[in-house]
Formats: sequence, C-alpha cells, structure tokens
Amino acid sequence: MVKQTHIRNLLLNKGFFPEVLPPCFDSENLASSFKGKIQDIDKRKFHKRTTDYVRYSGTKHDGHRRAYGTVNPIPYFNTCQFISSNWEIFETKFKSSKLSLDRIRLGRDTEDRAIIVPALSELTERISSQLRFSPYILKADISQFFPSIYTHAVSWVAHGRDVAKANLTHNSTVATFNAFDWFTQQCQSGQTRGVTIGPDAFRIFAEFISCEIDNQLLSRTGEIDPKIIIGGVRHVDDFYIGVRSEVDASVVLSVLRDVLQTYELQINDTKTKVISGLEAFDDVWAQELRAISLEVWSSDKFSYAIDKAHEISKLVKSQSPIKLILRRLDTAKCYKSNSWESIEAMLQRVLWHYDHCTDYVCLLLTKRFAIQEGYDRQGWSETVSMLIKRHLAFNQHHEIAWLLWTAFVCDLQLDEDLISQVSKMQNSHLRALIIAAYQKGKLNKKPPIQLGISLSTSDSNWLHNLVGRSSGYSKAKFSGTFADEFEHLAEKNVDLINFDKHMKSVSKFNKAAISSSKYGYDAQEDASEDNEYIIPF
Repeated sequence: MVKQTHIRNLLLNKGFFPEVLPPCFDSENLASSFKGKIQDIDKRKFHKRTTDYVRYSGTKHDGHRRAYGTVNPIPYFNTCQFISSNWEIFETKFKSSKLSLDRIRLGRDTEDRAIIVPALSELTERISSQLRFSPYILKADISQFFPSIYTHAVSWVAHGRDVAKANLTHNSTVATFNAFDWFTQQCQSGQTRGVTIGPDAFRIFAEFISCEIDNQLLSRTGEIDPKIIIGGVRHVDDFYIGVRSEVDASVVLSVLRDVLQTYELQINDTKTKVISGLEAFDDVWAQELRAISLEVWSSDKFSYAIDKAHEISKLVKSQSPIKLILRRLDTAKCYKSNSWESIEAMLQRVLWHYDHCTDYVCLLLTKRFAIQEGYDRQGWSETVSMLIKRHLAFNQHHEIAWLLWTAFVCDLQLDEDLISQVSKMQNSHLRALIIAAYQKGKLNKKPPIQLGISLSTSDSNWLHNLVGRSSGYSKAKFSGTFADEFEHLAEKNVDLINFDKHMKSVSKFNKAAISSSKYGYDAQEDASEDNEYIIPF
C-alpha cells in the first residue's frame, strides 16, 4: 500500500505546476516547505478562504488557445491531502471502469509528473483489441470537459445525487466528498463550474467522474440491449464505442448524451461521428512520419523530415506533424549532429510559423547548450527577441515564458527595454520568471517590478509575490487570507523556480531533451486528430 503522505507529497512536488510551463517552474521542495505548518492548515481547511489562480494562455495544435492555471498552494495542499486520505476509494472507482483505456497511475521516481496518462498513440493496439470485431465505431468527446465540470458532481459520483443533496455541508461526515468539492472551489475563487487545467490533482478529479460516466453508459445501454455495444474504450474525454450499425450508434449516442447531462456535461457535436471499423486510430500521416529513418549524421534526412512535416501540417491544418517530427529529432539526438548548423537554422524558422512547437524547439536548443556544444548565439538572440516582441502584442504567455527561459539558460542577449515590457504584463508566471532570473544573476539590471509594501496572498499575483519574498527580491510582509502560511513558506525558502535542475539533468548524453512523462499531454492531443476519411454523423 502506498503511504498517504507519499501521494500528497507527489501531487505537491510533481503535480503542482501545469506541465506546459518551462521546466524551471519546479515545486520539488514544496511539500517539505509545509513541515511545521500542516496542523494549522488542517484546522482551517473548512474556513472560507477562496483565492484566485494564475492564468496561463497556452497553445493548441490548430492555432487556438487553451487556458491553464497555477493554483494557490494552500487550498491545493488540502486538495492533495484529501486525495491521499481517500486514495483507495479513487483507485476502486478507476478500476471499476471497463471503458477507461489505461487507468491513470502515480508517477515513478524517474518520471517528471505525479500522474501519468499514457498518450493515445501508445495504445492503438489495445484500442483495436478492445473494439473487437466492431464494423462501426461511434467516436465522441465531451465538449469543454475540464471547463464544464460541475464541482458538486464529484460528491454525486461518490455518494449518489440524493445523498449528496441531502448533506450539503462541506465537512459532512456522510457526504465526505463534499470536502473535495469545497477544496477545489477554494482554488478557483469559489467557482463551481469547471476545474483548472494544469494541476495533477484535478486530473484525478476529472477521471473519478469519467469512470462513473463509463459505468452508467454501459449499464443503461445494457438495459436496452446487452449486445448493443460490442466493445469500447475511453481515453480522457474521448470515447470510441464499437457497434453493429449506425442505428445502434444513434442509440448509444442518445444514452451517452443523457448520462453526460446528468453531470451537467455536453457532447461535442462537431467531433461526434461514426467511422468505419477499419479507420486507423493513429493518423496515417503520423505513421508516415514515424517511418522516416533519421540518422544522426545525415543532414539530408533531418531536412527532409522537417520539410515533410511542414507539408503535412499545411495539408491537415494542424501543427501536430511538426511536433511529432521534433520528437523524432530528439530521439535521433540531432543536437549531437555535425549538421547542427543547418538544423538550428530550420528550428529558428519553425519558431516563426509554429507557435505550438515553441516549447519543443526551446528544449532542443537548451539540450545543445547543456551538453556544451556550439550554437548560433547571435541568431538565436535575434530570433528570440523579435518573437517575444511579437507575442507581447497578443499577450501570449506560453510563447513568451518559453522564449524568456531559453534566453536565460542559454545566455542569449535580450534588450533591457524588452525585459521592461514583459515586466509590465499582468501575468504572475512571467513576473516570477523575471524576478527569479534577476536574483540568480541572469539579468544585469533590476526589472521594474514593484511589489509594494505588502504582498497579497490570494489574488492572481500571489506567485511572483511568493517568489519575490522567498528569493530575497522583496522584504515586504505578506497580507491577506494566507499571510501566515506564506510567511512560513518563505521562511522555509520554498523555491518554485529553479534554472539549474533541468539543465543539469539534460547535460547527460542519454537524457532526452523532451521528457515523455512531462510533456505527454501534447502527445495525447496530437494523436487524437480526426482521421481523414470520416462518415459524417
């Protein structure tokens, strides 16, 4: 049996920040920083102490944006503590689903995240096996899954709707999962609609509800016809249900709609369709790109791979092919190639046209720097500077954060005025990054970030306030709801931004530039593209 404190600490140390942030955002010592304060936090866990979270505008493969968030560590601690104390209940629910393709699991010591969800591309054989002989497959997903989850639903799933509604208090001894609902709300300004995308604890929240949806779907369709579903799987919020005919697919879809509405969720009609049982679950273009043989010393192969991915990206109107080929370049250790000069020129150009690939390009460059190989410092400095200016105009946190981090760890030249412009952005992730860079000697001039005479602990500025105080950038006192706990964390020297850890790790030759356990979310998304040959539903 896994110790409860281990699960709590794992969620704090490896599941706190959204995985799409640069690797310098690190909460490795967050759990230990709570030592000596845990009892005080526990005594106040049911006090009404809501807090805002730090927003982060991320990218998507289709050019749209996805909203992530970093939640306040105090209510998040209570959330993680609850999961730890009730882990057997969560595991039982996860195991009860016959549709869940691969149950989420706790990350190992060698993995970068607290919760590991395998990429869909890794599971295509199992999908095919579980769908058995199905001539038709109903493909459906939940519309805006995380942003639409009703937080009260977690108690409905755990205890039944009637019991949960008859016991509404947060500290109910009957409907104990009301506490999970409460802690989640405290992380997001008391909101009951949606859960924040980013923290691993909320992946557990979502999967707990999803497994009950699976069970209800199978139970209700079974009452209609025990053989109507030949086989099926669900991966996160994507359903693949094998049926005998399009009529059966309509019946199953009707039941799925009804089940989802029970939990205040809706089907994504634009992505709901019936496909042939022969359709590939892994896109044909992905198979073609994976089939390209990449030799370390062959510049022609590298150029061809990127050219081919670019051609496919234009055709399918997605940036996923470029991301896939960047992973292939990592596997081929392109950063050790004698052809690096031509490779990095192409990578610089990729940055201009593929925003969704910013993180992967930055990881390949920082790997090259970490293993102490030469690189085009001037070219990268100019590219990064110009792109930061472009992304500033659109308030695009993700691209700016990754480009800033790359500049800081690879010793690129950034104009002081550019740093000043980023410092004025109303985003605590970016301000915390700049404050930490200055404190670590990566900036010569102090940035124009004034923290004031008191540091708020519950608005959207709490992150850079905590980083500023714990790093010595400010000596101001904390104020607000969590002032006492934040004073404790600062005294314990909580370190939420670490520039050295990742660089030291990837300096090892056999260490990949792009972590498969940390950046797997992209792999899931990239593998779930719609297939080319679709029968409209």
